Amino acid sequence: RYDNQAYHFGFTLGISQNKFQIGYSELFLEQNLFEQILSRYQSGFNVGIIMDFKIHENYNLRITPSFNFTDQKLYYLNNNIEDIQPNKNTGVSNFEVPMYLKYRSDRINNGRCFLLFGGSFVLDMSSVEKLTQATNLQFSKTNYSIDLGFGVDIYFAYFKFSPEIKYCYGIKNILMYQDNIYSQAINHISTRSILISLTFE
Repeated sequence: RYDNQAYHFGFTLGISQNKFQIGYSELFLEQNLFEQILSRYQSGFNVGIIMDFKIHENYNLRITPSFNFTDQKLYYLNNNIEDIQPNKNTGVSNFEVPMYLKYRSDRINNGRCFLLFGGSFVLDMSSVEKLTQATNLQFSKTNYSIDLGFGVDIYFAYFKFSPEIKYCYGIKNILMYQDNIYSQAINHISTRSILISLTFE
């Protein structure tokens, strides 16, 4: 009966690893204030709801509005001394609206594999507070990504449990230009994320 439902709901919990892809400018090669600009993976926590609509025997449309609590930092290094930017960043609360096409394999006993493909719209809910502060590096409050994932549906008597992993490839330059060396040394910044989540439907 479960697979014959036109729609159903659920929730998801997950952990993420997030970092930046950096494109350096010519000014970075000319300056001598710092030797490297690095991005490191920052851990995050994700929680959201699932809205799933059946469009075919093996295809579903899935929308999962969620919150992702993480951090966004760049490390400017000179003689092993780190200058962390944005220097007043205390964390990021992203509201994300992913929309996926879910392809499910044929069910074997109480399990089936699936693939996810789609995209996400991301809104930084903490950006309003940041813009009221004077910072050396600022990011756009919106972002877009292309997402690809896979997982396994495991059926139980009263619910379905699904571990899944997704890779999110940011396609927008989120760097907001400012007239300082921190911003001028970079041409563009985009996001890269890995999300491991558990869903209950």
